[in-house]
Amino acid sequence: MQIQAFIFCGRGENLSPFSQFSADEVSNSHGLPKALLPVGNRMMIEYVLDWCNQADFKEINVVAHSDDIDLIQQALEPYMALREQQYEIISKSLSSSMHIHYLQKPRAINFLATKGHSTGETLQKELLSKITTDFVLLPCDFITDIPPQIFIDQFRNRDPENIALTFYYKNALEAADKKSIGKQFFTLYAKNEDSESRPVLLDIYSKDDVKKSKNLKIRTHLLWKYPKTTVSTKVLSAFIYFCSFELSHLLSIKETKEDQKSSGGEEEIISNQVATEIKPSYFRTENELVKDFINCNKSLGKVFRDLARRSWKHSTPRETVGIFILPELGTFVRANNLNAFMEANRFILKIKVQASATNTQTTTAGASAIGADAIVGSNCTILEKSNIKLSAVGADCKIGNRCRIGGSILLNGVTIEDEVILENCIIGPHAKISKKSKLTNCYVEGSYIVDTRSALKGETLTKIIFDDSDDLSDDDGAESSSEGDEDEYIEEYYDDDDLGEDLFQR
Repeated sequence: MQIQAFIFCGRGENLSPFSQFSADEVSNSHGLPKALLPVGNRMMIEYVLDWCNQADFKEINVVAHSDDIDLIQQALEPYMALREQQYEIISKSLSSSMHIHYLQKPRAINFLATKGHSTGETLQKELLSKITTDFVLLPCDFITDIPPQIFIDQFRNRDPENIALTFYYKNALEAADKKSIGKQFFTLYAKNEDSESRPVLLDIYSKDDVKKSKNLKIRTHLLWKYPKTTVSTKVLSAFIYFCSFELSHLLSIKETKEDQKSSGGEEEIISNQVATEIKPSYFRTENELVKDFINCNKSLGKVFRDLARRSWKHSTPRETVGIFILPELGTFVRANNLNAFMEANRFILKIKVQASATNTQTTTAGASAIGADAIVGSNCTILEKSNIKLSAVGADCKIGNRCRIGGSILLNGVTIEDEVILENCIIGPHAKISKKSKLTNCYVEGSYIVDTRSALKGETLTKIIFDDSDDLSDDDGAESSSEGDEDEYIEEYYDDDDLGEDLFQR
């Protein structure tokens, strides 16, 4: 059975100031939608689409906010045109070959606009009606050399009682700057080493929550059912969820009108009820899917956390959520924060070095050295005696004389004047670094101008805009500023909202 793929394009809160996300809900005119941020001078969503093309999914759907979907679709038009050209060239070359039947036409890419305030709400209210078979939920920001068939085989070989399969990967950035990593979590899962059952996800707790209460609270019922529970802080959610078709029935809602009119003439109340008659085909007859109500008005991370808790919270057995931790033999990176964004670029640059059969560096006519581990975009100007290593330089950039750029990312249209040193920096589009400046571990917003002879380390340089019409004393606006964040599966706070009082310290 083929699988439908849905790629969620979030707002990129942890990639600010380079994404369009703004904490005050004012659009960053110099930023890009998260899916279009470049990794190795390619939009990060292109890597996900390439991965999906290898998997031969039934269909590929790109899900983004209605404000961003047209921009994303327009930016991907050259990519889709290139796919068609490549297919035509290969089909012509194989026209007389006996292996032509192995060639498959690239899947069409559908673009779905959403106005949901969270990824869980988008799934429940806008996507479930489009799901007709097993499906997979993907982020727009992962880069991996692990083939998709590994993921699909794990899903198809799951235990019969697993209604979904989540994927986690080892955190390779523990030594990095903690302020750039984002929220971290305690992940609870059962390895089931002494049985034939595969590992299952049990619960997730925020490190902030544990630090605040000074202990890790685990419900007694969980330990009764899974006494050999593993608690880990070194695995991170890949936000890849392979789901059975039956899960769409469990999450679906059916609107029924209840005539509850008061004497004041209130409107009819519409209540959400779980759809009935759910009988999964591959479950055992004595283990029919129990019709619990799942609140999806939250991030997907919380939705699948609640599904994992569902397996041990009740006295009646419930279906489990499987977990698979990706092997370290391959590389898996999510560019969901600035530090991981840098690592994703370096991963692509290292692949470029391995694939290159030329010398270790290329010297331009002006005696400027561009390393084999560097990528320079089109229409760039690089003057004399400049050195670029392990860096990605976007299109239309201008680099002056005697500049040194190492381990950095320059987006399109950046201007670097003479004798500038950049180390581990991200420079936004159309920013300007004035001459004789030295920046180390800095982030510079698009169109920002760094003064001459600036020496900065570990700084984030952004423009501050004051709006006289804003009421700075209004707390309501600040309180609602986090609504609509479609990357909340990473940053949101995992609380103990529905665990009850039966907790104890482990």
